Formats: sequence, structure tokens, C-alpha cells
Amino acid sequence: MMLRGLHRLYLVLMFVFLLAPVVVAVFTSFNPTRLNLFPPKGFSLLWYREFLQAENFTHAFVAVSLKLAVIVAVITGLLGLPVAYALSRYRFAGRTLLQTMFLSPMMVPQMVVGIALLLFFARYTFADELRIIIGHTLIALPIAVRAITASLEGSDPQLEEAAKSLGANPLQTFARVTVPLIGSGLLAAMLFAFTLSFTDVNVALFLTGPRTTTLPVEVFAYLRWESTPVIAAVAAVQVGMILLVALVINRLAGLEAILKY
Repeated sequence: MMLRGLHRLYLVLMFVFLLAPVVVAVFTSFNPTRLNLFPPKGFSLLWYREFLQAENFTHAFVAVSLKLAVIVAVITGLLGLPVAYALSRYRFAGRTLLQTMFLSPMMVPQMVVGIALLLFFARYTFADELRIIIGHTLIALPIAVRAITASLEGSDPQLEEAAKSLGANPLQTFARVTVPLIGSGLLAAMLFAFTLSFTDVNVALFLTGPRTTTLPVEVFAYLRWESTPVIAAVAAVQVGMILLVALVINRLAGLEAILKY
């Protein structure tokens, strides 16, 4: 009984530890003054208006982060689907090695990925946006493969066999049976990729250019010279988007099933 109580206390403390910074940032964003006060001395949407009126933030938000996150999500879905299907449905030489590479997203720290890509792009010239897309696809692809594989493992392969027995070729079976069966998992994987791209700073910090600064990197640069509640407002907007995406993913595929895999 005592052990169960300690376990619950530990969970509560961890929950508070993880959520406390988010709660502080959200409440701080409503301060009516330039001071980052918590709790706020009043209520105002001033800093949300400042965020929407600041060209550097709005450009980084809409023209860079949002656009590139959508592109990365689509590319990751297109690349992750065949990889996950091959790992889930076929047995071949090197399969275990590929599983280790694609299903272990924490093997290489993102900072190391960013530095490696910086050195690579210093030798080979790519457009600024393309550099970020490549970097974000690299860090998002393992998560996407994980999510799609979890969805494939939960589907019934006998339905695919039934389609083949009725005369469908492998491509028709894949397009008309497999993809509809795992459609929610595929969309969840793309939303995961969108979130990773939209919130990443470790890789983007090394790859951004003058007109391709992502929102997290823009915030990082802003904090070097000034600290006002507008940063808290930006954080609150990001938190809201992440929560919305998480709810959609959980509704589509189930976060527990994906994380368990």
C-alpha cells in the first residue's frame, strides 16, 4: 500500500516537473507589462498582438516553419510508408540492421546530426530551404517509420492475402487494401513529423539562412538581446499547436500503441 502511494507521488511530481515550465510560459504570456512576471499582474493579449505584428516572427512562423513542416510531413510519409511496410511484411538479409537504424531515433543526438549536416553542406551547396527539409526529414523519419510499423503490426495481413487470392497484384493490394487499413497510422506519422519539424531547434540552428530562419531559431536569436513576454506568447502558440496535434494523433492511431512499439 505504501509502495503504491510512493509510486503515485512520484508520478505526480514528474507530472508537475514536466508541466510547470509550460504553465509558467502560458500564464506569463498574458502579462500587461514588459516584465516576465509569474503570476501575471493582470490580464492582457498585448504580447499576442505583438507576436502577430512582428514581421520576423510571422515570417518565421508562416513562411518558414509552417511551410517546411508540411513539406517534411509529406516527404516523411512517402518515405516512411514503404520502409515500414518492408520491415513489417518481409524477411530479408540486413532487416535487423535496418530496424535498428530506423526504429531507434535516439541513437544519434540531434545536435550531432546538425553538425554533421553543416559540414556536409559546407562542401556541397544546397538551397537554404532544402537543407532544412533534409535535416528535418532525417530526424523525423525514424519516428514516422515507428508509427507506421505499429499501425501495420496492428492490421490483419490476412486481408491482404484475401485480396491477392481474388486476383489483385501486389501494387493493387498495397494501394487498395494496405494503405486504407493503416491510413490513420500514416496520418499520425505525418503529424509526428510535422511536430518535430515545427519545434526543432537543434538541427535548424545549423542550417538556417537569412530568409529561412525557423520560428524556434528566431526565438533563440531574439533571446540573445531581449526578453519580453512576446516569447511566452510564441511558446503558448506552439504548445497549443502541439497539444492539438497530439490529440489528433491519439485519436487516429493511439499514442500508447505507437510508443509501446
